[in-house]
Amino acid sequence: MLVRNRWMILSVSMVAQVASVSAMFGVPVVLPQLREAFGVTTAQAGILAGLPSFGLLLTLLMWGVVIDRAGERVTMALSLLLTAGALGLLWTASELWSVAAVMLLVGAVGGPVNAASGRLVLTWFEQSERGLAMGIRQSALPLGVGLAALVLPRAADAWGFVGSMLLPGALALVAFPLVLAMASAPEKGSSRERAAKPEEAAPAPATPTSRPESPYRRWTIWRVHGVSMLLGVPQVTLMVYTVIYLVQEQGWSPPAAGAVVAAAQVPGAAGRLLLGAWSDRTGNRMRPVRWLAVVSGITLVLLTLLPNAWGWSAVPLVLLCLVLTMWHNGLTFLSVAEIAGTAWAGRALAVQNWLQAVSTTLTPVLMAAVITLAGLPAVFAVGAVFSALAAAVVPVRAKGLGSGQEGGATGQ
Repeated sequence: MLVRNRWMILSVSMVAQVASVSAMFGVPVVLPQLREAFGVTTAQAGILAGLPSFGLLLTLLMWGVVIDRAGERVTMALSLLLTAGALGLLWTASELWSVAAVMLLVGAVGGPVNAASGRLVLTWFEQSERGLAMGIRQSALPLGVGLAALVLPRAADAWGFVGSMLLPGALALVAFPLVLAMASAPEKGSSRERAAKPEEAAPAPATPTSRPESPYRRWTIWRVHGVSMLLGVPQVTLMVYTVIYLVQEQGWSPPAAGAVVAAAQVPGAAGRLLLGAWSDRTGNRMRPVRWLAVVSGITLVLLTLLPNAWGWSAVPLVLLCLVLTMWHNGLTFLSVAEIAGTAWAGRALAVQNWLQAVSTTLTPVLMAAVITLAGLPAVFAVGAVFSALAAAVVPVRAKGLGSGQEGGATGQ
């Protein structure tokens, strides 16, 4: 029996994304067990933890073409099956090079779930509902990270590194039949009409009679990509350096500092829902992103300066910055999908994820140089500069950036 209710389909896509996220980004929370299992140094373990992201960079653009050609359901199901199989290969890994190969493979096969599930929002939801729907779907990222941080370290203590990483594989296998049970994306008709007639089978995706125009011939989509990359710098900076900042500069213990990062995940996820709903009411996806960039930049400047005079301000400002820098992802992701339209959404969302991965990879390198030259608190000031640049780049002139499933877009 196929699942045709759009909210159930959204729920299934979230389960699939949590499985993918925990597989790709679960390694950092079990680095001690990884070191013990394979006798590697901390630096080597850190490199292994980053290999899934590198694998993602290698294959994500190709997966975007597969999504547009084969559809979301087939692509997500294939990715989940391959992810579970790749993690299962850890049982055979006995040398450092073999573990590295498996981690690279996990990233290479696990990337398309995020882009494909984003395309589902475009095809199943009305434009007036997409902001909330995408916010819900995007909350799977912090929830997946939080779940991994909560479950995997304990599992690794009990079963070792390999045993713990089989849990994301098991979740991927659970999500696999659920994804296959989803109905194909409807060709036409509103989402409310589909919900009102659940007994009718959803038609197969439309075959375009003419080749749709590439959205990359317009500057708007490039500007949204640029905003995402720019805002990714303060986001990654906070995620990477918050714990060491609280320990080194504020005298906190590592567990207490880690609890601050964990505490930020829930409001971080909730904010994506609230901003998505706001964009549905106003009809503008990117104007809230501009305000968010401005407020985040100001808060980052305060975090750079105020703790020198008032030490008590560090923790609330760090927590606020952590939360604010998480909120933009849902709106920028949805804007790219709406500008591209269904014919190009898979490729466009793959490009979006790929560029964000580039930003994620390069930010620690940049900030390492900043710390060497100016000290740790200076990374927040640099993050504020990138927030200001993002505010200047945001395209907000049009009331609605996309025209939904028809794939047109206007606005500068």
